[in-house]
Amino acid sequence: MADSMIQQPTDSDTRPAAGRRFKSALLVLVGVLVVVVVVWGVLSSRMMAGKKNTFYIGLAAPLTGQFSEVGLSMRRGVELAINEINQNKELGDITFKLAMADDQSGQSGEHRAVEAAKELTANSQLLAVVGHYFSGPTLAASPIYQEFQVPLIAPTATNPAVTAKFPGNFSIIPDDYYQSVFLANYVLYGLMRQKIAVVHTNTPYGKSLTEFFVRELEIQGSQPDSVIQVEGSAFKPEDLLPSLKNLMEVEIIFLAMNYSNAVHVVKWLKDKGVTADFIGGESMGGPHFIRGAGIYAENVYAVTPYLPNLLGENARRYEANFVQTYQTNPDWVATHSYEAVRLVAHAVRHVGAERSSMRQFLSKIIREEDAIDSISGPIYFDSTGSSRKHIAIGEVKGGRFVPARFQFTYAKYPELVKVRKESTRAFKMDGRFVKRTTVVFTGLHVNEIKSFDPVAGNFVADFLLWFRWDPDQNEKLNFEMTYGKVLAAAIREKYYDKLTNNNFISYDVSAQLDGVFPLKEYPFDQQVLKIRIKPKVKNKEDLILVTDISDDSFLRKDLGLKAWKDKQHLQFTSENEGIWSYRNPKYNTKLFQLNNSQFNYNILLERKTDQYIIKLLPLLVLVLLAYAMFFINFEYTASRFTVGVTTLLSSMSFHNVNKVDVGYLVRIDTFFTTTYYFIFFAIIETVIASALHIKGKRPLAAQLDIAAIIVYPVLMISMAVVLFN
Repeated sequence: MADSMIQQPTDSDTRPAAGRRFKSALLVLVGVLVVVVVVWGVLSSRMMAGKKNTFYIGLAAPLTGQFSEVGLSMRRGVELAINEINQNKELGDITFKLAMADDQSGQSGEHRAVEAAKELTANSQLLAVVGHYFSGPTLAASPIYQEFQVPLIAPTATNPAVTAKFPGNFSIIPDDYYQSVFLANYVLYGLMRQKIAVVHTNTPYGKSLTEFFVRELEIQGSQPDSVIQVEGSAFKPEDLLPSLKNLMEVEIIFLAMNYSNAVHVVKWLKDKGVTADFIGGESMGGPHFIRGAGIYAENVYAVTPYLPNLLGENARRYEANFVQTYQTNPDWVATHSYEAVRLVAHAVRHVGAERSSMRQFLSKIIREEDAIDSISGPIYFDSTGSSRKHIAIGEVKGGRFVPARFQFTYAKYPELVKVRKESTRAFKMDGRFVKRTTVVFTGLHVNEIKSFDPVAGNFVADFLLWFRWDPDQNEKLNFEMTYGKVLAAAIREKYYDKLTNNNFISYDVSAQLDGVFPLKEYPFDQQVLKIRIKPKVKNKEDLILVTDISDDSFLRKDLGLKAWKDKQHLQFTSENEGIWSYRNPKYNTKLFQLNNSQFNYNILLERKTDQYIIKLLPLLVLVLLAYAMFFINFEYTASRFTVGVTTLLSSMSFHNVNKVDVGYLVRIDTFFTTTYYFIFFAIIETVIASALHIKGKRPLAAQLDIAAIIVYPVLMISMAVVLFN
C-alpha cells in the first residue's frame, strides 16, 4: 500500500532538476576552463622563460656632445632593428637587448671610446658591438673588442685600418680607399671634369681621402690643379684666401673633410663667387650637411649611402616603419646602424650566438655572389672585412639628396664591355669594368583601376607615366610592360629643356597587367596590384629607372574600388633579368643574362569584409537554428531531425552560392566545411539522445542535451577564433 502511494516523477517534475544540472554543469565547465587557462599560461611562461636566451647588442656612439645628432641616428637604427627582430621572432628563442655606451667622440679626443668599450665588454652576454661613429675612436677601442673576441660592426667609420688592423672588425660603409677611387673616377668619367681642386682638413679622415683620391687621379692619367689643407678643428677662411684665385678657375672641388667642416667651406667659397661644383665623401651625403649648409648645399654632389629613389621595396617599407616609429625620415647613419644589427642577426641565424663563430662566418663573405641582402644593397667584404657594397652618388636638389643623373654600375660580362666599349662608356676601376649609366627619373600616377579579376589574375589600369632624363646617352626613350600589355598609349607632352638639359616625355596609358593573387584568406585577403615598367631601348642595361616622387600621397586619390580598401601605394626600382645574346657567334655562342632596371608601382588593397559579413548572416542563422535542436523536447523528435537536415542542406546550398572559383580551399570554404561537421554533430546527438529517450533513459538523454548545449557553442567559437585569427 505504501508502495502504491509513491508517485512516479513526471516530465514537469524533471525540468527543475534538469535546470539545476544544467547550471551545475555550466559552473563546473567554466571552472575547469579557468583552471586550464591559468595552468597553461603558467606552464607556457615558464617554458618560454626557460627556452629564451637573451643577448646584448652594444652601441658605442656620441650620444652627447657636438655630434649627438649622429649618435641619435645610430641609436634609432639599432633600436628599430632589435625591436623588429624580437617582435617577429626571427631568431626563435634568442632575443636581443640594447646596451649603450656614450663615447662622447668628436674629431679629436678618443679617451672615452676606450672607456665605452670597457663598459660594454664587461657584459658577459654581449654578442656584438655597433660603432663607433668616427674612425679615430673606433681604432682606439678596437683592442678591447679584440681581447674579448667581440665582433665589431662599424656602420660609419671609413679608415681602412679599422678592419685591416683588427680581424673581427667589419664595416657597413665602404672605406676611404674605395670611396676615393670611386670619386676620382666619377669626377673624370661621370661628370667629365678635368680641372680639379682638392680641399682637405688636416685630420686623419681628410688626409686619408686625399691620399687615395690623388693617387687614383694619377693612375687615370690626371692630377689635381691644387691641393689645399685647412684646419680641421676650426675652419678659418683666411686659410683659403691664397688659393682663392685657383679655386675660381677649376671645374670641381673635392672636399675631403667631415660634414661640419664642409658646411663652412662651401658657404665661404660660394659667397666669394666660386662657381665650381663640389663633391665629397659619405660624411657630406646626408641631411646633417644639408641642414648646416642650407641653400648653399644645392647642387653639391656626395657619396650618398642611402638614396631611397634608387632602392627596392624593402627599403620603402623600412622607411615607412622608421617614419611611423620616430616621426622623421631615416638618414644613412641610422640605416647603416640598422643594417649592422641585421648583419649580426644573419650571423646568429647561421652559426648561433657565439662570438668567435660569428667573426669567422662574416670573414668568409668576400664574394659578390655570397653577398647578404640589405635594404641599401648587397653587403660583402674584401679580405680585410671592409665593405664592398655598391656606391651611389647623390646631388642636392630642392633641399634633399636625389640620385645624380649618372651612376656607375659594374659590368657583368667583361667580354661584352670590350665589344661595346664606346657605346657604354666603360672603363676600368680598381680592376673591374665599370659603366656610366644614365638615370631616368620615372613617375606614375594611377587615374583608375577599370577592372580587377583576382581569379583570372589580371587587372586593367589607366595611368599617367612620365620620364625625365639627360639625353647625353639616350636621346630616345620608350617603355614596355613587364607581365602585361599596353592596350593604348598616347604621348601627352614631349620636349627638351635647355636650362636643365632634360628630356621629358609623358604618356596617357591604358594597360592590362598580369599578376598572382592568392585567395587563400578570402574574404579577409589583401592583394597587391603591380604595375611594372622597363625601358624599351637597344641597351636596357645602360639605364636606371628611379622614382621621381618619393611620396605621392599628396597626389594620389582613393581608387574607389567597391569591394576594396585602397591601403597604400609604393614606388620603387628593381632589376629584371633576361637573356641577351642567345648564343650569338660574335660572343663565342655564350648565353648572357643581363639585368635591366625596372620601375615598380605597387597598390596594396585590402578587401572590405563588411559586405561579406552581411552575406554570411544567413549562415549564422543556420548555425543557431542547428543549436536550437538541443532545446526541442523529445516529444518532437521528428521536428529535431527536420531542423537538422534542413539546416545542413541549406548551408551546403548557401556555400555553393558564395563559392570562389579557384582550385583550392579558401578560408571561407574551410569555415563552411567546418559548419557542416557541427550541424552533423547536432543531428548525430539527436539520434543518440532520442534513442536513449525511447529506451526510457530519459535523465541520461537530458544530460546529453545539456552537454551538447555547452560543448556546441564552445567548439563553434574556438573554430571561429582559429580560422579568423
